[in-house]
Amino acid sequence: MKKDRSLLALTLVLTGALLVGCGSSKKRVEGNDAPKKAKKAAQITKGDYQVEKGDCLWTIAGKEEIYNDSFQWPLIFKANRDLIKDPDLIYPSQGFTILKGQSAEDVARARDLALKTPKYVPHTQPRDSFGVDYF
Repeated sequence: MKKDRSLLALTLVLTGALLVGCGSSKKRVEGNDAPKKAKKAAQITKGDYQVEKGDCLWTIAGKEEIYNDSFQWPLIFKANRDLIKDPDLIYPSQGFTILKGQSAEDVARARDLALKTPKYVPHTQPRDSFGVDYF
């Protein structure tokens, strides 16, 4: 058990190191106005997120009102592939679709992909390949 916690802690530290430069900032989240209790857990609903300066997919996914789990950032990348050419390069004022109610398999795959993502290397142009097949 202690070994598992140490491995988890190391994973979190290393993943956090990948995202140097990411900052949190205020956001605007819009979504379905229907009461939460009326939604089925497995139903996918859409919400919109307006990117602000300092945001990155990691911090967006970690926000309580998004996924409350930074390791689910590949879900945002996948849902917005037409807008995001490189997951490290997102820009203020971009509007992303946030899909909620993902299947357990989709969440597990996203978390696995996030863990397999190579260490961040600063760049300003979209990369041709990411080191991981996100799709």
